[in-house]
Amino acid sequence: MKRSLSILLMLSLMICFASGCQSLHVASSGKKQSVPNYVIPDYLEPMRKTVLQEALRYIGTPYCYGGKTPFCTDCSGFVMQAYRSVGIATPRTAHDQFLKYASEDVIPEPGDLMFFRYADKGNIAHVGIYAGDDYIIHASEKKGVVLTTLEYMRKHIVGYGRMPIQEFSSK
Repeated sequence: MKRSLSILLMLSLMICFASGCQSLHVASSGKKQSVPNYVIPDYLEPMRKTVLQEALRYIGTPYCYGGKTPFCTDCSGFVMQAYRSVGIATPRTAHDQFLKYASEDVIPEPGDLMFFRYADKGNIAHVGIYAGDDYIIHASEKKGVVLTTLEYMRKHIVGYGRMPIQEFSSK
């Protein structure tokens, strides 16, 4: 029994290493979602690039309300994970992230936060990471984490936010 369990564990580890454990960031359907032709801009500071690289790794992760892991995430949990990669702890909800980071002085750059409200009044309903060139990376309730254009979402933008560290200052 112990030997069988040991062999099973070894096989599992070998499969995980062989696959590079990339399955953590693939949608539950098992299909890798197509990503628009997007390249992280060269001119960005290293920390911005790191945040965007981490955000792109989450593409295909399924949406789940309250989630904040590579297995499932909601919009604010996704932001928490991406910024954690550079040592920044963010508040848990999109509304609290807005209260902490939103600024009227921000002209959005790749790596900045974008905040959305879908009703005329009330709390912020959604947050994503601006990727530049009219793209956003965010956790969609229907599609999970995606890189999409701002075409539909533009009319719901209520603000932008920048993390309070020097490397995230304007170029």
